[in-house]
Amino acid sequence: METYEHIPNKLKQHIPFRGNTMSAVVTDTAYVVYSYNLCIAIWYFGDDGESPETGKFRVKGDFTQTTRRHQNLVKKAWAA
Repeated sequence: METYEHIPNKLKQHIPFRGNTMSAVVTDTAYVVYSYNLCIAIWYFGDDGESPETGKFRVKGDFTQTTRRHQNLVKKAWAA
């Protein structure tokens, strides 16, 4: 179980993790971030499917205060 202390680094490096209310997984084509099991951000990998630095991302929607905090962690980690 990850803590908020370690999550920013995991997000920046696109490493899967599971916290109490926030988690992230890697699929074949993307790094997907969840808040309370709701998808809040997706980093699409580049053409080779493995290089996050060549990808594009989006932060989805507008949610509760806690989920916005999670979105802000993602934006900061991904320099959005």
